[in-house]
Amino acid sequence: MTYIKEGEKLANISVKVPSDIVGIIGEHKNVEKESRILIATELYREGEISVGRAAELAALAFEDFIEELKYRKMKIYSLLEVSEAKDEEKIAEKYFK
Repeated sequence: MTYIKEGEKLANISVKVPSDIVGIIGEHKNVEKESRILIATELYREGEISVGRAAELAALAFEDFIEELKYRKMKIYSLLEVSEAKDEEKIAEKYFK
């Protein structure tokens, strides 16, 4: 299941990391999936993308991405308009309790 928008232009990237690091990630997790989540959470933390866009990038449902933020002890904030941000915050509040 993918949450990337249909017709959205995608780019492939390649990153070289020491094999022991890949081994650590790969022992328990899918390296590509974990990389997507790490990129998405960091861009979100830096305020570069909204929580919804970060969920799409991470290929997670919105609720699952909120859980990921909770797991990583990250606060939710938004780059949306104030009214949209309040709606997004209400949705997220139930996941942070």
